Amino acid sequence: MASRSTKAVIHREGGIHNTSGRAAHQFFVYLPGVDLCSKDGEVRHKAAEALASLCKGERLAKALAGNLPPMLRGLKAGEDAPVKLAILGALRSIAEKNDAIAVAQHSYALLPCLKDENILVQRKVSALYRVLAEEGAAAMVARDVTSIMHCFESTQASNSSLSAPLEALAAIACAGEGAAVARVVERLLIGLRDPRPKIRCGTCTTMAAIGRGGAKELLGYLGLVEDPEAIANAGTLFEMLVCVALDDKDETVRLAAADALRCLPEADPDTCDETRQRFPKLVERVRKLYSGYAKGETEEILLNALGITTGEACVICQDPLHLDGGPLELRCGHIFHKKCCESWIEWVKRCNRTPSCPLCRAHIFDAWGKINK
Repeated sequence: MASRSTKAVIHREGGIHNTSGRAAHQFFVYLPGVDLCSKDGEVRHKAAEALASLCKGERLAKALAGNLPPMLRGLKAGEDAPVKLAILGALRSIAEKNDAIAVAQHSYALLPCLKDENILVQRKVSALYRVLAEEGAAAMVARDVTSIMHCFESTQASNSSLSAPLEALAAIACAGEGAAVARVVERLLIGLRDPRPKIRCGTCTTMAAIGRGGAKELLGYLGLVEDPEAIANAGTLFEMLVCVALDDKDETVRLAAADALRCLPEADPDTCDETRQRFPKLVERVRKLYSGYAKGETEEILLNALGITTGEACVICQDPLHLDGGPLELRCGHIFHKKCCESWIEWVKRCNRTPSCPLCRAHIFDAWGKINK
């Protein structure tokens, strides 16, 4: 092994090797006597770690971005996982220093890592794809959407599903490449059956990103579920997301599903009437389920998506009148929830007062002791 003072040069046309001279189109960096081309795995690992350390500096990261092929040798098939992890870390540092385009131009070298046997490598390369998309190279890495999806499916098959591929797909979609990610939306739905809430939530977030990334109308056509028995007998993407928003045991997942729901064309305010006619059972189920329950963000999204008008609010509890068992109109013309009115009467009686309208104080009971209505 060479000494630590060995000078290594990275040629713009060549690789990393030891040298004592200085030539045109070269720049010099000091590495701890290591070489990515060595047959010694430990030497290659040290070389990769040295590059990752160098890439943390602004100037050297910029210089290395101009000559990535030598570094990409550390990602070749059969390379040790520690070497790959270090190189992927170096590439991420370069991408985060305004050179995402340079890294994305060589995304072909990242594809084998998506199929790597080491789950840490899969996680790290997926995270790199997310960074590339967020740093302005989404259009270039959108061509790798199918491979990223395959990475997610392979980890699902081994019961070690990763959220990193989902985050990468969401980032690509959010950057305006929703149409590219929409190509795998039907395969993406398997994430909703994952036992881990984080994966189910990530799946919903990715679908929301697809809609917001310019593929909202496209989702309306691609939303058919291949396995209608999979999730509450849902036959379309819209129905399936409503069922997840209603039935999932995790509150975060329910909210994420509702958020994805409003990114579908069926949830557009201009099509609410048509949506209610298409899904009468869902409308009825939402009405019944939320009757008597406290209002939350998920409920509000569902009601809006299905075009269920909330109408006026009960002045006693401030919830929409269609909830809590429906409204009760008194003879004086004021309307409250029936349950709220009954609770009000009970409270007034305990205070030894004559029950009256909470607003105008008109007597609630007639001469026969029945509620005036």
